[in-house]
Amino acid sequence: MATTLPKYKIHPAIGIARVGNSPDEFYLAPEKTGALPTECDSQGNALLAGDGTEKPVTHFKDSQGRVKRQAARFQVYVYDDQSPQGRPLKKGDMIYGPGTSGPLVDIEWTAYLANKKAAWYQFQETAGEHGYAPDQPLRNASITGDDNREQLMIDPGPQTINCTGKRAASFAKGANPGQAQIFPPPLSPNSIDTLGSILTDDTWRLILLGGHGNSGSFQPSINGPIITNFANNDGWFDDISDGPVGATLVYYDERNTANSLLQVNDPAWVIVGNPGYAPQIVNMITLDDLIYDLSIRNFAYNTLIYGTSPFRGPHEVDIDDENALRLWLQAKKYWNSDYYPYFYRDIWPILLRPYYAQFVTDFLGISHDAHEIGAHGDFEQSKMSTPPVGGDDPFYGYRQFVYQALRKPGQENDLLNTADPKSKIYLRELMPLLCGDNPLSNVSPSKFLRLTDTQLFLLKQWADGKFINEQMEGIMFPAANPPTGEDLDRGVLGNALGGSFCPGGEVGWIIRNPAIYSKPYRIKGNPDFLPTSGSGHKAGTAEFFSPGLSQTENLEVGLEPGDVTKRSALPWQADFNECSTQPIDVTYRDWNRLYDTSNDPAIADANRKVQITLWWPTHRPMEVYRKSGAQVEWARGIPQTHAGDLKMVTAWPDLGFLIKSTDPALPAFYEVEAADDKPAGSN
Repeated sequence: MATTLPKYKIHPAIGIARVGNSPDEFYLAPEKTGALPTECDSQGNALLAGDGTEKPVTHFKDSQGRVKRQAARFQVYVYDDQSPQGRPLKKGDMIYGPGTSGPLVDIEWTAYLANKKAAWYQFQETAGEHGYAPDQPLRNASITGDDNREQLMIDPGPQTINCTGKRAASFAKGANPGQAQIFPPPLSPNSIDTLGSILTDDTWRLILLGGHGNSGSFQPSINGPIITNFANNDGWFDDISDGPVGATLVYYDERNTANSLLQVNDPAWVIVGNPGYAPQIVNMITLDDLIYDLSIRNFAYNTLIYGTSPFRGPHEVDIDDENALRLWLQAKKYWNSDYYPYFYRDIWPILLRPYYAQFVTDFLGISHDAHEIGAHGDFEQSKMSTPPVGGDDPFYGYRQFVYQALRKPGQENDLLNTADPKSKIYLRELMPLLCGDNPLSNVSPSKFLRLTDTQLFLLKQWADGKFINEQMEGIMFPAANPPTGEDLDRGVLGNALGGSFCPGGEVGWIIRNPAIYSKPYRIKGNPDFLPTSGSGHKAGTAEFFSPGLSQTENLEVGLEPGDVTKRSALPWQADFNECSTQPIDVTYRDWNRLYDTSNDPAIADANRKVQITLWWPTHRPMEVYRKSGAQVEWARGIPQTHAGDLKMVTAWPDLGFLIKSTDPALPAFYEVEAADDKPAGSN
């Protein structure tokens, strides 16, 4: 019997699934940042290449040109004295429960997806991030009464499967007789009768599939449904969703010669988003960057970078010890000025991102020189990667030039760098030149994007010459095989959007609120919606029955299914289409005061200055390269208008995907599988 009971955790802590209109075919989510998804069979088993590694996707669409869904894959890890960093749990492994033990004979997986968009508040930039005002308007405000507004949610109820018997279940209408399901009425152009499904692969991992990208309205106009807003459209539903993922270990209790159940300590969460059209091009700020920064500053995730002095190491604080974490939060904390990041692990991936952006947009003349990583470019690799040697630092100025161009905290509303008239970048645009969380209005504005505090800290160390070129030093970081739980947590989220939450890509600004987490990367779920406990838990089994989704929320208790994505655009295609470029008002230093003191709107308009700015071109491409080398509009035939938004509702499967070239004679990234190379959405 183990002296200390092991801990069991599900990884990744947050999984990313994606919609697709192919009825049957799917692939597995990439588990490394900037990697291709993984090919799999119909049960979710990864297909293997000749060298035994998992085979990357070669086609994003099925034979009829329909987009394959991306499945999120979850696995239980055990943490004990033998494996303090965790290892995947396998059939037959010994399970140690309170006073009992025995071999693992099954895993019961439970997931619960929901969509609350139509029942939530209207999205209005950053309004609500720190609590909604009493007069914050609701979506579908004309529908009143709790019973009626409850029908605005999509609630298929939870589903539980295992690895030895019932290996699949659906979040479809009519597929959960034990649950009072809620689904929308018939919609136009596409009805919604499912949010997805779950199954288990042959190695007892959970495979979770989301919806089919369907969106529709029950309030069509005389000419059919209409879209009038990028984020709020009454009468509309879509099949984006999110919710908790739990697991129950079934083991043969050797003492009582019967099967026993043990709930996994740390459940997970899944987010179902739009297709990832450019999976190998990484966003300027990824969801991993965001949550890594949040975890470092709020959960003692890496105390060698940020914490109390003296800095003792990355695991100085036991993050599972609530009292230890509380004391750490109360203490005075610092960024470790003696921390030396590794260039190719920590710095170069950030510097590559603006270089790769030129393959998804030609906006504002992004040139090969400005972000070029080759000779004579501002990001010339040989210069950026060379640290000081002794007192000699010939490339100090090059590094400082890059760092000084970055937008710092407090400069979210500054277009130009005005900090130092002697600087080479004085009166030049601050970087990244991308839209922020609220470029739309002058109320609580956040016009432009900036990097996270942790990204800026690492880049400051590098700019000051405090970094290590691991290749020059012969230092290697071999990938763990199998990957650690932390590898999965971070690798999966490196492929999702972590900035410009207006309302955002896969998620909105709620994801940066420390109150929604129980520990690093772990969303705190309401126990009533987890199989571990709660009013719906069926004693002695992993089964439970939902008490019904709430139309409010209590972050102290935890999130319910649908609570992460309910702030996102409705339908998702509208914001996805319109988040291309944005005219940003950069007239005023004092954003809420008219430029003309006479308060004459005509004079104010005449003096208004506008900066046309990109949103997230790596998430929603603008211009892309064909294999021939020609650069073309990506969403061909779909204007960035409300009419274009409506067209995107049905045209998104026609859009092409981008892949990274292995041939130096071809563009570094080029488009594949666009619908017959004809304008998207055409017949």
